[in-house]
Amino acid sequence: MRKLHLLRAIACMLILTYSCEKNQIEILPPAPEEEKENAELTNAWRDNPYKLNVIYFVPTDVDTVPNFKKRLSDILLFAQNEFADNMDREGYGRKSFGLDLISDQMINIIYLKGKFAKATYPYEGGSGAVKKEVDAYFTEHPSSKKSEHNLIIIPTYTTEDPNSPGGPPFYGTGTTCYALDYANLDRKNLGIGGTTGWKATVWIGGLLHELGHGMNASHNKMNKSLQSTLGTALMGAGNSTYGISTTSLTSATAATFNTSQVFSTETRTDWYSPVDFELKTLRSSVENNKIVVEGSFTTNKTVNEVVVWHDKTPYGSNNDYDAVQWVAKVGANNTFKLECPLTDFYELSGDYQLRLGFMHVNGTRSTENFLYTFNNNIPNLQEVVLHTFLPTAGWTIVDKDSEENDGKASNVLDNNRNTFWHTEWKSSQPIQPHFFAIDMGAAITAKGVSFRNRDNLNGALKDIKIYTSQNGTTWTIEKEVQLPKSAKSWINVNFDAPVSTRYFKIESTSSWGDFYYSNLADFAVFND
Repeated sequence: MRKLHLLRAIACMLILTYSCEKNQIEILPPAPEEEKENAELTNAWRDNPYKLNVIYFVPTDVDTVPNFKKRLSDILLFAQNEFADNMDREGYGRKSFGLDLISDQMINIIYLKGKFAKATYPYEGGSGAVKKEVDAYFTEHPSSKKSEHNLIIIPTYTTEDPNSPGGPPFYGTGTTCYALDYANLDRKNLGIGGTTGWKATVWIGGLLHELGHGMNASHNKMNKSLQSTLGTALMGAGNSTYGISTTSLTSATAATFNTSQVFSTETRTDWYSPVDFELKTLRSSVENNKIVVEGSFTTNKTVNEVVVWHDKTPYGSNNDYDAVQWVAKVGANNTFKLECPLTDFYELSGDYQLRLGFMHVNGTRSTENFLYTFNNNIPNLQEVVLHTFLPTAGWTIVDKDSEENDGKASNVLDNNRNTFWHTEWKSSQPIQPHFFAIDMGAAITAKGVSFRNRDNLNGALKDIKIYTSQNGTTWTIEKEVQLPKSAKSWINVNFDAPVSTRYFKIESTSSWGDFYYSNLADFAVFND
């Protein structure tokens, strides 16, 4: 009998040794469902109906980092409480994101072994390959998917320096975000100084920054007057201050989280579904050293709050880390008013983009963008306005150089962004310039015209000439401008003086993307 026991023990040791040699990372954590059975959870957000999916993704030629479940659980549970404190400060109560709990000290982390080596999952472009495998896993294991939000953590590849190339994806893409793991990624190393502490700060702060993106938050900066008490915005440069100096969520980030699925205490069937939304009125002014933005909108899905970001950036660059921000509740009849003190700006010069975000209860955000410029420390808000447009009933297209059968020039008069004028591209490709001409049926007085693009900005009008005519034959050029590459919002062009005209002709001499074709969703005229 002793010999039999001995033989069995030797056989078990051989099996274990073979398994470890053949695949060192196949030894998985205990099945979480077994541990949950006897756990009494006191976590304040244990009953959130939606939980963040935390995935530990390991390429075939990379090892797990020791003790990853405990270290990552500690980081995320601590962040859960910190986020709740910030949400409470901003007036939402101690709301936070839900986590799939094994116990009050451990979360369920889905271990997923990649199909390929790390070369398939590089920093640049590798997130798509990772996400494809994660999606396939959830298709095969639908009960494991607790929400639309994923935090995917990948062990570091070649270095522990976050500024060196060659690592895995480390950014947010929609409702999924990516971060990395390494041995010193431990909350005990936060703020202790030296190389280890600095790296822990950057990487843990970076993980939480990207988590913010994965839960719908945008970049922004702490307003100037709050910096002394609230420190650095997590969604700004907070990845380098977290654990060393005060790092907080801004009011805009809190408002975003308030309508994020994983923060919700209610179930819905319409999370992130499209909404019908239209900004109906918008006015802006400078009053008592404040930028005041007010307006109204219509929607089929309730808006909880309106957020405004003032982003000092030339169009097209990604400097939204510098965007100061404010939040306002929605008033009666879907109205809003935001007051933005100029003393909270860091610079009162140069170009800005003003972005309005309308936070719908199902997590969808409707966004409107406007450009303005500071001159001598005073904002010129001439373009931050929605005009009352003249009705287009009875207006006709009297000439155009080119149009597709499903892109008629007459579509620019229907006030519908889903239809648009598009010059030919299917059977022939006429080159720039392109134009269309409008007869309004009678002479009108115009102070300016407005343009609205479709979502796809390839071929959107860029450099244009605006002509007027009383007879449709003799044309006078009124304005030659470059339109910004902007979707959804109306782009206003003001005339130097009111113009009397019956006809307009819009000529495109170039389009965004330098395409041979041009397109436009809507054209309008205003005299207010």
